[in-house]
Amino acid sequence: MKIMCDTNIILDVLLERAPFAEDSAKVLSLCEEHKLDGFISASCLTDIFYLVRKYTHSTELAYTAIGKILEIVKVCSVTNNDAITAFQQKAKDFEDCLVATCAKSIHCDCIVTRNKKDFEEFGILLLTPSELLSQIN
Repeated sequence: MKIMCDTNIILDVLLERAPFAEDSAKVLSLCEEHKLDGFISASCLTDIFYLVRKYTHSTELAYTAIGKILEIVKVCSVTNNDAITAFQQKAKDFEDCLVATCAKSIHCDCIVTRNKKDFEEFGILLLTPSELLSQIN
């Protein structure tokens, strides 16, 4: 199964946000074990670097976090056509629209997110980490 992970899934694990971290960590473990084909957007990666560096005041820790993420999931390419398609939709949240556009472009089965409402208008299956884990088991 090919999945696009929303930024909140990664942040749940990095920031140990209860009660979400446990299921998000299980999803990422399945990606790390190659039982799921996990992807993130390039903007997710840059957002995480920024947030880790901002809150830890450490560029080194930010790079460590990015290095671990890159061992677990792949970064989805964003093409010019993806950007144009997302732009033309004039969605309320361009970044979420671009993530959904990229997920569809690389034929992901779903987007895994805790904020399903952010992606409802984009026509792709949305699953929370717990819903994904239930489907797999």
